[in-house]
Amino acid sequence: MERQRFLPLSICIILGSYGLFAQQTGVVDYPTLGIRFTIPDGWKGAESGEVFLMGSDTQPGLVILMTHQESQIQNLKLQAEAGLVDEGINLQKSGDFEKVGSEGIGAEFSGNIQGTQAKAYIAAVVNPFGTGVTVVSATDVPNYSSLYKQLAKEIAGSLQFSQPKEPPVTEEWRQTLQGAKLTYLNSYSSSGYDSYGGYSDHEEILLCGNRFTFYKSSSMSIDTGGAYASSAGNSNNAGNWTVATSGAGVPLLRLQYDNGKVSDFELEYKETKTYLNGYRYFRTYDHGECR
Repeated sequence: MERQRFLPLSICIILGSYGLFAQQTGVVDYPTLGIRFTIPDGWKGAESGEVFLMGSDTQPGLVILMTHQESQIQNLKLQAEAGLVDEGINLQKSGDFEKVGSEGIGAEFSGNIQGTQAKAYIAAVVNPFGTGVTVVSATDVPNYSSLYKQLAKEIAGSLQFSQPKEPPVTEEWRQTLQGAKLTYLNSYSSSGYDSYGGYSDHEEILLCGNRFTFYKSSSMSIDTGGAYASSAGNSNNAGNWTVATSGAGVPLLRLQYDNGKVSDFELEYKETKTYLNGYRYFRTYDHGECR
């Protein structure tokens, strides 16, 4: 349940039936985020990518928990007023804000989810230690009732926050990556009688002190004998870097660009090789580029 956008949903939501593949019940604890909550009786849950899903064998709809980085209630209100829009999802605030606990707000939303007319109650809670939580309790319009509002508030009320606990692997990666250049190379070419095609991708992430520079270039060309086409591009950005962890304790290389953008890469080390998001990157230190 790692933090990203306000609604990072590219998941398949079946409003009429959850189809419960999930088995987790009771208390759920994410010590690396400092977040703890309780799954209500009659519901089950499981982590799915960047969110935590809950469903019931008897009640239609589902509950989605996601994280956010807002520390001010007013900022949460501004985001809510803009609505929740993502792949297959368009929900707009249809009710007044209500206070949820001492550090949260909630409201009803209406719209559609994957083509189905839906209603939801959404509660967002601020965490004094950092990563907050948003609870979305949704179903299709015919099945919506005040029970979904009560459900969202019950889960939000069960939230307990504490200082996040950093696993040892985080510091190990932080030391390993200090002063490193991470290079990704990928290319392909093919040729035949009177034809040629190919592409190349090149990325470099230079980590010096707490700063990074990110360089990317790509090119593509096609020659069929009678026609030729090519394209090329490159980008160069900079910002601050650190090593964080996901809710499941997976180490992440976090790039916080100077323009406000944030990118996370899952870190893995296997067979003496370094991988970011499952792709091999060459790690070198003798580049002479850190001053």
